[in-house]
Amino acid sequence: MPDPVAMNLKNALLQRLLARWSRQSVTISDPPPAEPPAAAAVASPMPAPQIDRLAVQGAIIEHLEWCVRFNERLGRERHTDEPPPDLPDAADSGLGQWLARSRDGAPGQHPLFAELELEHQRFHMLADKALMLADSGHMHLASTLLNTDFERSRARLLDMLRNLQRG
Repeated sequence: MPDPVAMNLKNALLQRLLARWSRQSVTISDPPPAEPPAAAAVASPMPAPQIDRLAVQGAIIEHLEWCVRFNERLGRERHTDEPPPDLPDAADSGLGQWLARSRDGAPGQHPLFAELELEHQRFHMLADKALMLADSGHMHLASTLLNTDFERSRARLLDMLRNLQRG
């Protein structure tokens, strides 16, 4: 036969846990009180839309491929008659196209998205400036730009894309 003192202690402990858990005088069998629709919307905001992580990964890869093409364009021999390799601008780049497609989707609703678009524009502006400097024979100035503002923008852009990918 179970010890009545131990049973009373267990029951008392169980009652305290239940009281602490409910924090109200509602019994476990009672359904929770219904909230008015407006209060429910304020109390529990809609969850953020799910961002396709593979699509963001694809955009990162497109951006990195653009960077490789940029480096090839920057490092080309300037004293040849050969035209420079084609390099897409911000809107035509793979990342730029992904940003345009994503503007009205889940990524476009992310708090970082507008800032990501601005940084992408800034990145391409700096790339254009570096190419202009290099093409006009000012490689030392292009190099300084590439190692400062351009590199910070590149790193920031990738960091923001990775944050977007994490959701």
